Amino acid sequence: MDDEPAEITPRSDAPANPDPVPNPAAPMGRGFWAVMALIGVLILLIIYAQVQGVTRTVPVNLTGTSWTLTYYSNDGGTMVPVTNGTVVTIRFGLENGTILDGNSGCNEYSYQYTIRGSMLTLTRGSGVTTEMFCPAPGVMQVESTYLHNLENSTTIRFRSDHLYLYDSADKPLLIFEQTTS
Repeated sequence: MDDEPAEITPRSDAPANPDPVPNPAAPMGRGFWAVMALIGVLILLIIYAQVQGVTRTVPVNLTGTSWTLTYYSNDGGTMVPVTNGTVVTIRFGLENGTILDGNSGCNEYSYQYTIRGSMLTLTRGSGVTTEMFCPAPGVMQVESTYLHNLENSTTIRFRSDHLYLYDSADKPLLIFEQTTS
């Protein structure tokens, strides 16, 4: 026997390169692109919803509309909900510069008003209110605070179908939702 090692000859059915060859990635199918498009649409909707959440100048014509008070600033400056079945409303006249009126919880009121851009002006001395006494608990306090806030409102804004009135320091005083009629 020879002391020389035997030469190994490769088999003809064995692969020429023993290293595995990676398979090429499958092309992105329609399903992948459909999912990516849906994700894009969701991202746009989220961004749009956030932008719409910004309070902006009143973009609608308020003349002839009616609103119901949902929150008001109490004497301590905290926004509180209208409770105890008290209904406070505001209606804007058919023309800018006419009458703004409503029910302040117990009594009827009216003012002459103008809106220019986001500025609300109640004509000083134009306010008229009935003088009924309401025995329901808390109604007279809500009414008094509401009328005080209304008279101190200088800015009006609209957001998410709600009307916001602010004072000259840009603090919220009153929040309304539109009354369907």
